[in-house]
Amino acid sequence: MQVDGESIITYRHALELTEAPKSIAIVGSGPVGVEFGYVFRAYGAEVTIIEMLPNIAPLEDEEVSAELAKAFKKMGINLMTNTKVESIAKARDGVEVKTGGQTIKAEKALVAIGFTANTENIGLEAAGVKVDRRAVRADAKLRTNVPNIYAIGDVNGKLMLAHVGSAQGILAAETIAGHEAPQLDYQAMPRCTYCIPQIASMGMTEKQAKEQGLKVNVGKFPFQANGKALGLGESSGFVKVIADAKYGEILGVHMVGPEVTELLPEWVLVRNYELTPSEVARSVHAHPTLTEVMMEAAHAVEGQAIHI
Repeated sequence: MQVDGESIITYRHALELTEAPKSIAIVGSGPVGVEFGYVFRAYGAEVTIIEMLPNIAPLEDEEVSAELAKAFKKMGINLMTNTKVESIAKARDGVEVKTGGQTIKAEKALVAIGFTANTENIGLEAAGVKVDRRAVRADAKLRTNVPNIYAIGDVNGKLMLAHVGSAQGILAAETIAGHEAPQLDYQAMPRCTYCIPQIASMGMTEKQAKEQGLKVNVGKFPFQANGKALGLGESSGFVKVIADAKYGEILGVHMVGPEVTELLPEWVLVRNYELTPSEVARSVHAHPTLTEVMMEAAHAVEGQAIHI
C-alpha cells in the first residue's frame, strides 16, 4: 500500500484532533478502526471502513462481526470488506484512496491496520536483549534472556492491551520479589471494543475450536429477550458461549450488545476457576439485569434456555 500526504492520520493523531472531519476513510476494521468509525459517524462524518478480510472486526467470532456490521450499516457507515487498499494520496481538498477498483475521496484517512512493538533505539542491542520481529522475547514469567531484565506490556507483543500490561507488571514484580505467582492465561484475557454496540470476548471462536477438532456445545441468548436491555433501548446483540462438549470447560465467550465490556469478567472468573456453564446457569442472577443474558446463555449451552 502506497501512502502519501499530510491528511493521513494514525491512532495517536486521531486522539489529538480538535474537531471531527466531515468525511473519513478508515483502513482496517480492528478495535481502533471500528471505535473511531463509530465516533466520527456519531459526530456526523461520512465514514467508509475498508477491510482486506471478509468481515469487519475480523478477529471476533463471525456472528459477532455480522451483528456489528448490521448495526454500522444502520448508522450509515459504508463498509467495504474483502477489499485491499492500493494507495492513499493527498488531494487538493483531502485525500484519495484507491481501493477495490475505485477512488474514495475524503477529508482525512485513518490508517488502523494494527500495532507493533516500539523497541527501536532503546538500548536493547547494547544490553544483549533478544528481539523477535521487533518484540522483546520474554518467557511466561516475563523474563528476557538477560538476567534481571523483564519485558511487560506492548513491548513483548504477547497481547497489546492496557489491562494485560498491568497484569504482566504485577506478575513480573511478584517474580522479582520471589513470590509464587500463577502464570497468565492469555486465552482468558478480556478483549474489549468500545463502539456501540460494544464487543467483548475471550478465548477461541466457534470456528477456531472446530478447526482444532474440538467437540463443542454452543449456547447463545439474545438481548432482545432481556427486560433490562429493552428498558435501556439497546436490545440488539447476544451472548455466545463455546464449551467443551465432554467436560464443560469454557473455551470462548463472545458478546456484542449493551455494556458487554462490563459483563465479561464473570466469564474470566469462570474460566480461571474451571467452572462450567451448568454452574453459571444455576447461579441466580438478579432481575432485571443485563447479567441475566449470561445465565440464559449458560443454560442454552445444554439446550435449556428458559426465555426463548
